[in-house]
Amino acid sequence: MKILFCTNTFENVVNGPSKFANYLLEINRLYKHVEIRILTEDISIDSLAKYQNKVFRLDLKLNFFTKIWGFIYRMFPYYNACQKLRAEYNFDIIVFNNAITGIWSAIKLNKPVIGMINDDTSASISWRNFDGSRKYFRHSVFKYLEKIASIFEAGIIVNSQFLHGFLLKIYKPDPGNLHILHKGAKIKNSRPELFPVLNSCIKILFIKSDFTRGGLFDLIDALNLLKDFSLELQIVGPKINYKQEILDRNLSANVTINLIGPVSEESVKKLMEENDFLIIPSRQEAFGVANLEALAIGLSVITSNVGGIPEVMNFGKNGWMVSPGNPLELANAIRHAIENPDERLVKQQNGYDFVCHNFSHEQVLDRFLGILEKYKP
Repeated sequence: MKILFCTNTFENVVNGPSKFANYLLEINRLYKHVEIRILTEDISIDSLAKYQNKVFRLDLKLNFFTKIWGFIYRMFPYYNACQKLRAEYNFDIIVFNNAITGIWSAIKLNKPVIGMINDDTSASISWRNFDGSRKYFRHSVFKYLEKIASIFEAGIIVNSQFLHGFLLKIYKPDPGNLHILHKGAKIKNSRPELFPVLNSCIKILFIKSDFTRGGLFDLIDALNLLKDFSLELQIVGPKINYKQEILDRNLSANVTINLIGPVSEESVKKLMEENDFLIIPSRQEAFGVANLEALAIGLSVITSNVGGIPEVMNFGKNGWMVSPGNPLELANAIRHAIENPDERLVKQQNGYDFVCHNFSHEQVLDRFLGILEKYKP
């Protein structure tokens, strides 16, 4: 089976879809009768050589308007590139990391097209959350197009049981063509060392570029309630131009905030190893890859019980979950986690074992190929 995977994000590894695209290339090494190639706009010309013709570059330049409506605009250049590539790499099946971008290829190409829907942002748009913003109207259009994708594309892959059930309710696709594929994490060859002792100044890591969705202000408000601890909050994801807005939220002298901004995957891993807790009290989340990666290295995790997060947290066995938008409940959970080292250690061990048994890269690749086998010509 020959697979072509189309993705707008690849070299700049900053989110779940880009991480997934990168480890898909392991298929070429691990599976004898399967090949995969990546088609992406997100790779420099200088980097192509190291991938030994496994990655193709789409020369795509977006202006202000096309960037806003990028997933729609990309339909056509990606379709044209797929057509041209057939002479060089005669693929059997195409997978798009964004289902909207694959619509035109699904209509025009005589090859099965599989699309991925990675979050519930567009599907959750309704008159109940109308705010008149550009973002609202943009996602209203995306919601319509995701539903179109579920009609024209051979199959749709989602990343959690939660998102599977939610899209069945909202888009009403053929249930047989809607598939669950949890994202995975890189597992260390040996069990990480787990230390019950915290830093004297307790170090807390927050990772989410959409910090409002990630509940950053709820976290800062919760930390402001913990007057008897010295706390350092390191924030990864939000751009530096939000720095003053974030700093102004902190009203407590015992809380130090360090806005790091967007960083590489390696830098995130290093930060996880240096911190005592990962805390992302998301208000909305389809899955939560950062929680998964933290569990994989033995970091204590405190998060919210929304969306697909309980699937990663094994419904509370791997860490602490609180109601979204509740700083007081979050503060109580943080205090409890700090003051109970034995419970922290148990949850760290549970989390690492759970990720090893359910979310390793190898397991994810097996499931991914199992889904595609259904559509192989």
